[in-house]
Amino acid sequence: MWRALSVFWLVSLSACTALADRHLAEEVASSSVGERVFGPNLSEALQQALVEAALEQGADSLSASLYLSELCYWEGATGVTEQDPKVRVEPDMLYGFGSVTKTFVAAIVLQLVEENRLGLEDRLDRWLETYPNIEPSVTVHQLLNHSSGLGDTVKSDRFWSDVLANPDRVWSPEEVLRFVGQPSAAPGDGRHYSNTNYLLLGLIMEAVTGNPVEQELEDRITGPLGLTQTSLPKSDFDPQRWANSSFPSRSLYSAIWTAGALASTPRDVAKWGHRLFSGNVLQAASLERMLVFSDKRIGPVTVPMGLGVWDLSVGDVVAWGHGGRLDPFLARMVYLPDLRLSIAYASSGGRDHESPGVHLGRAYRAHQPEDISVCFDAPN
Repeated sequence: MWRALSVFWLVSLSACTALADRHLAEEVASSSVGERVFGPNLSEALQQALVEAALEQGADSLSASLYLSELCYWEGATGVTEQDPKVRVEPDMLYGFGSVTKTFVAAIVLQLVEENRLGLEDRLDRWLETYPNIEPSVTVHQLLNHSSGLGDTVKSDRFWSDVLANPDRVWSPEEVLRFVGQPSAAPGDGRHYSNTNYLLLGLIMEAVTGNPVEQELEDRITGPLGLTQTSLPKSDFDPQRWANSSFPSRSLYSAIWTAGALASTPRDVAKWGHRLFSGNVLQAASLERMLVFSDKRIGPVTVPMGLGVWDLSVGDVVAWGHGGRLDPFLARMVYLPDLRLSIAYASSGGRDHESPGVHLGRAYRAHQPEDISVCFDAPN
């Protein structure tokens, strides 16, 4: 009996040791591959670019990640936390990613379409009750590509005064939709970006699945992809986790919800962009549909918009992604298909979205690795 138990423990110990050795070997291999691609010269250039971009932006802090695969990525940060200027920001600190949230929402909606649980031409009144100033004939497709013509909740002065008046209040989407003003155009003719569209998509998602959006996000995206720092928070505002904890509140983040309340890190968001646009989240036909762009107005500028994504191409450089702003945070996620590279960054404070991407892209191209094929020897 004792001999049998001894043999059992010996075999178990050997198996555990072998497993540990294998994991250690995988970590070493992953590290060496990553260091080969994002070597000292490139890493130092990217960090310097980050510092320069933060100064140009006038940001209190800036965090960024470049992602090729789980074997090859870079992340960096510069600046200090708002809550304690003696504490430097770290790459794993949380930022608000604003409307980058819409890329996640659109992907889940398209997954439901793939599952034949939802139709792109389904009208609002098939799934939701009627709300003032919201035309019930608006379709899911029109919500996704901002052609609904619906007014924008955040354009209401009363929205901001009421939301900011009580930081601890948790808003329901139905309460927030009361702030929607008159439509700007008839359904299908709209040319203006509206956050209302994505609040309604969140409600439709819950009506179709019977689950909270937060659960669908975890079950479909953050869990399977290992995005452990990504969530739609309503109460998780631990100052130690955020680069700036002065403004995130239950009231603001519950009111913005599926239109822009994503909390995450650049590495998680860069990984998300890579997985989404490289075809690991949606079927090919759905991704192709997502990338059909038409011009929409957002503030004073015109941006080509698809289904939850923007065309951010410049000249011959093809780029897809989305920008985000939820004060005091500015953020952007960009995927460059020709380079198989995803970039995500977020700042606390700052004046524009463009500067970090320009600086980081220039640094990467100046020190671009000769061979990135080593990054894709394992699933990415």
